[in-house]
Order: sequence, then structure tokens, then C-alpha cells
Amino acid sequence: MIRNLPGSALDDLSPLHDLEGDQRARLAATGQLAATPAGKRLCATQEYPWLLYLISGQLCLIHQGQKTLITAGSPRARQPIFTEQHLLDQAVLTADSEILRLDRALYHSLSGWQRSGSTSVAELALSEIEGSLFSQLAQACKEGQLKLPTLPKVARAIQEAMQDPNITSARLARIVQMDPAITGALIRMANSVLYRGLQQIPDVRNAIIRLGLDVTRSTVMSLAMQQLFKTKSPIMKAHMKAAWNRSVHISALSYVIARYCPKFSPEQAMLAGLVHDVGVIPILDHVSHHGMIVDENELEAAIIKLSHLVGELVVNYWGLGPGVVEIVRHSDDWYRDEHENPDYCDIVLVARLYRLNQSESRGPLPRYDAVPAYYKLGLVFPTSDGTVDVIAEAKEELNFVIAMLKGEKT
Repeated sequence: MIRNLPGSALDDLSPLHDLEGDQRARLAATGQLAATPAGKRLCATQEYPWLLYLISGQLCLIHQGQKTLITAGSPRARQPIFTEQHLLDQAVLTADSEILRLDRALYHSLSGWQRSGSTSVAELALSEIEGSLFSQLAQACKEGQLKLPTLPKVARAIQEAMQDPNITSARLARIVQMDPAITGALIRMANSVLYRGLQQIPDVRNAIIRLGLDVTRSTVMSLAMQQLFKTKSPIMKAHMKAAWNRSVHISALSYVIARYCPKFSPEQAMLAGLVHDVGVIPILDHVSHHGMIVDENELEAAIIKLSHLVGELVVNYWGLGPGVVEIVRHSDDWYRDEHENPDYCDIVLVARLYRLNQSESRGPLPRYDAVPAYYKLGLVFPTSDGTVDVIAEAKEELNFVIAMLKGEKT
């Protein structure tokens, strides 16, 4: 496996040859050249974060049932194996080969590409859609027929109450007590190592006084989110659980990072991390409600292409503000660098990158020092094993937030 490729290695690859020489060199530095055995199957959805090229060997590309043999060195091999428009494609290596993976997000940043997901619902390009699930979801979005999740009752009541400049802790306590589970979690949080005072807090009103109104609002909103990541469909249950667990981990990481960054509310960062991928909920709900039997790759393709747009619809529907919309839209844009000062989107970006580095990545990820969000937040460079000190040193806090969001007693 070779990580450092010369920029010249990309000179003949399309569309990379349109980049400047120094840009190709930067992209090549993120590359991963992997020896891949014959018989290995590649799926466009799983490989979506990267641009893939066949450097040596041979493969069979399967597109809508049609098979095309691609040999290294041919004109077709100088183009990406998969395109963003055909996420249901697969490829099977017919000989031992070398596959080059390049960071798609970095290429987009260098080329000035704009995410199509940030377009409006009316601009959805149905002509480019493949797969019946994608078509149904996109059409439902265009016609306003996609059912958006409603904020849980207690979260909605808290949102409305916080509009009153004269809101009191006593009134907030009455609202929180509508949900016994959230009431208990809020009291445990006030008594936790994160906020513990000289005396034990016995009731929710005093918990709110200790935490403060804004912290209470963000925390209650976060605690209520678990109710949305549920489905009656046995088929979709595993997908919803995976989405919830992923969001919880990123939420807890965002909380910990924000505690070490000036001018950020850890609780607001926690909420930001929890809703960054909220667009998957209506998609999974739609499949569940209509009793659809879907192919896994087709479902993943629909989520990749639509989750940002649907997520924006959800957070706008909830009235969470433009800052949260920005998080939903750009929390996977590693090279986002639109603002001089850091924001909550930067925190969620670093949380996502850390999680991927520690767990599930199947290919190359950007170095922390190559991600603008990381240095904007002023975080210390990671250790040799990829851990970030502010996170490694906050294991107790991290575990507490994860347990709290999952409704587990600590």
C-alpha cells in the first residue's frame, strides 16, 4: 500500500488533469494505492467518499445489468470507476489489480465544485435518478409529500417556552416533567461530574437552576431526539439503530470538543452532533411506512443523494435556525473553509473525522492538519496513534454523555 504518490501520477487521469500541478500533488498526497485480489467486489455506494481508478489489472463494471470489461491503461481506465450519478454500479476484479483511492471531498474543494445537495427541492434532477426508491423519495420531496418528523412534545414545548423572555425555571420544570425519563436524565446531568456543585440536586427545578436555561433547552432537545430514531419495521430497525448510535457518538464527541474550545456551548454542540444526519429519519420512515422491500445498495444510494436536502427540510421545519442548516449541509465537507472563525459545524466535522479514524473507515481519510476546522478550533495535533488529547483525556465525560443520550443510568 502506497500513500505518497507523485502528483504526476494523476496527470493522465480524468477529470484530474484539469487541476493545476500543485493541486494534483496535494490530491496525490491523500491517495491510497491498494493491491486488490481477483474476485473482490466493489460497490459504488461503499466507495462514495473516494474517486477510484484502476491502475493495474482488470475489472468488470456492472451498470444496470450491462457488463463492461475495463483494462488498466485503456482510455476508460483513465476515468473514475464509479460516477456520482450511478451509485448502484458495482465492479468485480477479474485479475489481481491495483486500485487508487483519492479523496473525493478534496477534489471537489480544489475544483470549486458545489454540492448538488444544497440545491432546492424544486431543482432535484429526476432525469439523473436511477432506482425506484430514489425516484419515489425525490418525487415525494418535490411534491411536499415526504412526511417530516415532528419534534417530541416536550422538545416542542421547550422551544416555544424559550421564546418568552420572562421564562422562569419553575415553568420550564413543569414542561420537563411531562417526560419522566427526561426529568430523571436532567437531574442526573446536574449531579454529574460535568456540573456537580457542593450539594446534591434532588429535583428538576433546581437542576434547571444549576444548568441554566440555555443548557436546559439544548439538553432537553437532545434527550428527546431518541424518540425519533424508532420504527416499527423489522427491516428498517437495524438501519435506524445504527443511525442513532452513530449520531449519539458524534454528539458526545462534539460535546467534549466544545468544552475545550472557547466561546462554544457544549450542550449546543451536543445537539448539533445529534441532528447533523437527521435527514436519514424521513427516508427510513418512508421505506418503513410503505412496506417497501429495498435493495441495500439502493437504500444507501438514496441516503447519499438525498439525506442532506431532506435534513435541511427537517431542521427548517423544526425552526432550529440557519446555523443548524449549515451543519446538516456541510458536516461531511472536510475542506469547508468559508469563515475565518470556527463554528458548530467545524466541531461536528472534527467529531465525525475522529470517529471515522477510530472505527469504520474503509479507505483514506484526510489528515487532521489538512482539515481547516481542526486548526480553527485550536486543537493540539493528534498523537501517533491518531487520538486527540482533548478527547482521550475526557473519556469519563464522553461515556457519561453517551449513556445519558441513550437513556442509560450512570
